[in-house]
Amino acid sequence: MSNWRASYDSLSEVIRSGAYVNLALGKLDEKDRAFVTQVVNGVLENYFELDSIIKATSPKAPQAAIRVLLLQAIYALRYMKEPEYAVVNEHVKLAEELGKEALKGYVNAVLKKVANGNYEFPPESDPRYEEIKYKLPTWLINIVKKNYPEDYDKILFSEKKREPHIRLGRALRPAQFEQKAGTFEKTKTGYYVTNTPFIKRAYNSGKLTYQSYTSTMVVDAMGNVKGKTVLDLCAAPGGKSVYLAEKGAIVTACDIHQHRLALIKSYSDRMKTDFKIYLNDATKFRSDWSKDFDAVLVDVPCSGIGVISKRRDIIFKKSMKEIKVLVELQTRILDVAAMYVKRGGMLVYSTCSILKEENNDVIANFIQTHPVYVVDYEKQYLPSSDGTDGFYVARLIRRA
Repeated sequence: MSNWRASYDSLSEVIRSGAYVNLALGKLDEKDRAFVTQVVNGVLENYFELDSIIKATSPKAPQAAIRVLLLQAIYALRYMKEPEYAVVNEHVKLAEELGKEALKGYVNAVLKKVANGNYEFPPESDPRYEEIKYKLPTWLINIVKKNYPEDYDKILFSEKKREPHIRLGRALRPAQFEQKAGTFEKTKTGYYVTNTPFIKRAYNSGKLTYQSYTSTMVVDAMGNVKGKTVLDLCAAPGGKSVYLAEKGAIVTACDIHQHRLALIKSYSDRMKTDFKIYLNDATKFRSDWSKDFDAVLVDVPCSGIGVISKRRDIIFKKSMKEIKVLVELQTRILDVAAMYVKRGGMLVYSTCSILKEENNDVIANFIQTHPVYVVDYEKQYLPSSDGTDGFYVARLIRRA
């Protein structure tokens, strides 16, 4: 199988079948991974620009399979150093390989127009102009403008750090790490790093773990948890549970899906931590946990819009209608979680979203219906080139 076919198959999974991009790329052979990852991420990041070029160069909307092929080929023509003739020829052959021999001439004609620059982008008066500018769908651009009328341009243009963030486990001291790590940038909870053989070995042996900087800040917002009973109600894949356990908490971790419990267990085993793991539906109350925990962490299912730079597939999965459904789910989970906190205990709510509908509004409505709780801390992290993702965290204290 050619690299072009491998990248086409991964793109088709994401765009046509709704697959998560990390899972689609996770199936790749090591030999294909770098090339295919570049193409897939490049197409998704520039999707609206590429789509507008198809509309400008094609007399009619292409079939779904051919549309994915064109998105890939146009990305290659605009952003890769491959020879133009090779890109065109390879994708004409790919059309035939896909059983679309009758459309070879159409593919060839569209790609030659693109190669020759025979197209124009939409004018500023066209909504597609902003989609290309911000690389996001119109509905999302509009809601960010509504949420952040003064800062939306900065937020929509923010570029995420490309280096991974790691957090050291208990078996590796900072001084030891810094002597061998190579290039790094220190944060409050870990480091941004360039991957090296040392870091990969340390990861495999459980001496460090990859965890986003903002994710670690959610745990740190819980303060001193040593010796406290902590329920992580939506725990998979387990990073926050592991960090809490390393900080001395007595952790109970849950998820609604059995296969995700295996992810939590694998994470815990690698980092050499030990805590209870349960299959549990966070929307359904368990009487045996009533007022049983010093702290409950509710990292709810959310739109993921705060981490869209890492998850470009979100643009195909979300809409305002889905956001409203998510808010209803978040509210149900929070209502249930509130019943598990001891008097004087802590309830922490977090999302990887920047939308007030999922964040401030959920907490404001919760406080109105649960007067025994008060907001002790609230923080909205915005996507930024300094390393933060779009995360929200609120810490609430139960008074009675």
